[in-house]
Amino acid sequence: MNIDFTTIAQGTNSGYQSASQTVIDNQEQWINLWQQHTSDTEPSPPVPQVDFMSYNVAAIFAGEKSTGGYSVEILAVETRNSKTGDQPSLVITVQYHQPQPEDYVTEAMTYPYQMIKIPQIDVKKVVFEQA
Repeated sequence: MNIDFTTIAQGTNSGYQSASQTVIDNQEQWINLWQQHTSDTEPSPPVPQVDFMSYNVAAIFAGEKSTGGYSVEILAVETRNSKTGDQPSLVITVQYHQPQPEDYVTEAMTYPYQMIKIPQIDVKKVVFEQA
C-alpha cells in the first residue's frame, strides 16, 4: 500500500556530512538531527514542527560529494507484507542522481539530502531500497 509523504527539506548543502538513512520517531532525536543538519547555516533555521504522536521523519543523507550535480530523491513510501505473513515492512524507495561526464557542475563539496514526514504505521521494520 502506497503511503503519502510530505517533504520537510531537500537540497545539496547539509551539515550532516555522513551517508545515512534513518527514521526518527521522537522530538529529541529530531531536534538533534536538525541541529546537525543546519550546523553550517547562520542564522540556524527553526526546527520544523512534527507531531510525533501521528508522524515519523525519514531522512536520507548521501554523504560528501566532490562536486555539484548530485542529489537524492525519495520516490515512494509503501508497506509490504512479509513472506512469512508477519507484520508488514515499511519500504522507502530512494533514487540517487549523479552528474554525467558531459555535465557542467559546480566545483564545490555538496552534501545531498532529503527529509520527509510520514504517518506513523505499525511495521516490523523499515527498509531503504535503491531505485
